[in-house]
Amino acid sequence: MSPALDDLGVRLQAALGAGYTVERSIGQGGFAAVYLVRDLTLKRPLAVKVLTPDLLLSATALERFRREAETIAQLAHPHIVPLHFIGGANDVFYLAMAYVDGESLADRIGREGRLGVDEAVRILREVASALDFAHRRGVIHRDIKPHNVLLEQETGRALVTDFGIARTAEAASLTVSGMVIGTPAYMSPEQVTGSVVDHRTDLYALGIVGYEMLTGQPPFGGATPTEALMRRVAHPAEPVQRVRPDTPPVLAEVVNRCLAQDPARRFATGGEIVRALGGATPVSGGHSTAEMVRGARRARLPLLLVLAGVILAAAAGGFWLRPGGTTRRPPARAAPAVPVGMVAIPAGAYTVGRNDGKAWLRPAHQVALPAFALERTEVTVGAYRQFIAATGAQAPWSTQPDSLLPVSGVMWSEATAYCGWKYPGRGRLPTEEEWEAAARGPGAPRHPWGSEWKAGAANTQSAGRGAPAPVGSYPSGNTALGISDLIGNVWEWTSSRMAPYPGGQAAPRSEDTYVIRGGGFNTLDAVADATYRGWQPATGASRADLAATGLRCMVPLP
Repeated sequence: MSPALDDLGVRLQAALGAGYTVERSIGQGGFAAVYLVRDLTLKRPLAVKVLTPDLLLSATALERFRREAETIAQLAHPHIVPLHFIGGANDVFYLAMAYVDGESLADRIGREGRLGVDEAVRILREVASALDFAHRRGVIHRDIKPHNVLLEQETGRALVTDFGIARTAEAASLTVSGMVIGTPAYMSPEQVTGSVVDHRTDLYALGIVGYEMLTGQPPFGGATPTEALMRRVAHPAEPVQRVRPDTPPVLAEVVNRCLAQDPARRFATGGEIVRALGGATPVSGGHSTAEMVRGARRARLPLLLVLAGVILAAAAGGFWLRPGGTTRRPPARAAPAVPVGMVAIPAGAYTVGRNDGKAWLRPAHQVALPAFALERTEVTVGAYRQFIAATGAQAPWSTQPDSLLPVSGVMWSEATAYCGWKYPGRGRLPTEEEWEAAARGPGAPRHPWGSEWKAGAANTQSAGRGAPAPVGSYPSGNTALGISDLIGNVWEWTSSRMAPYPGGQAAPRSEDTYVIRGGGFNTLDAVADATYRGWQPATGASRADLAATGLRCMVPLP
């Protein structure tokens, strides 16, 4: 065991036992850490994801992913990263998968730019065969991108990974309101507009991947992430052969058809793509996938399937590779040194306020902000419980709620202390200007999703829930950068004292108060927009008064 292991790595070593050696940490996801582990009996490397203990407290998460795990565990296919085993001991739950000695397709594109036609065809064919296999079993990946396609160093074989944020047909009612549904740069038009999504959204993303392999760039650019997202809704992609004239006509037709705005005009299945690219059966190099699959037994794992689903889903975003590669981030998500679980907000001029409505909301004015990062979700009960355990802070609950719910009932001083603890030396509550810039973006609509109210985009009074929802449960209300629940669920503390805007008027009875933003589960839709300013006293408010008030943190960026 390496002496440099952190506490979770040490606990993983104890859980795995003497037959394995935990060598080092090789990745970190939103709810899981990934370690390189040596299987001493079979003399093979493994990538082992370890679920953080807080997620196990959430009955919501367990139920949400239980049925998905039962399907995902059966995805034994030569172009899908295989699951070897799962297990747990002493509150350490883990999932062991193959360690891929190679690089991601994002690494390859970032290093070489345009790929050769033959290699692009092979990779498209192999990924399409993996998707076809998954789709026929009711699994939609929903996050196909170059980072989630791994290239084996020795053979060049492409393997799809991170099926953990997939949706299964059986579990659609559980996941549609709460799952992370993709990376903005690779979203289909129906994902952007919040329309019904089926397996053809994966084929659209595959088209973007193919376009990038051939041209070295994504098909949709824009001055802002929002602009790039809206372009794919408003206009078709420029045909790939115009950007790379030497693209063979058949290959160009495959990529362009995958990128059709209307799902009905895309290929119906991944198998059709394989056949269109010259494969009667899916191939890897010169080897038939049918030959590789023949005789393989599907892994049936009767134990700990619930935990497998949770770990697969929770560790979305990264994978494990041998050292040496530099991963190129999707253009819409690029940011320097952004902490895990945060989203970068670029420096620039942003509009704050409005010219109508209540006096204390006026006037609209410009502010110049440096770059910063904001947490993707509201701080959860599970995250706040860690703060309590580490500092001895008072719990804002009498009975601990579900760990995926946003924490509420937190006083301003407690919220400030949490951010300083979570991000030592730089974490704090956002100012109200920073909060509004993140919610509205450069275009400054009234809501993160646009100028008009959209039913089902936020947990407000009209949603009828009457209580907070697990964070991220309303993905159609996300910002273009993927920040969730800025409207509704719980109000969010800021570091700004309630004061008039320049040239504006003060709010009534707002002395010695701090601004809260975004509205809560009990807020009227007319109030729940990104310009509305609420307020609460820093001291003197009871936990009951703050039952619909929570927080999220920010850190400045260089």
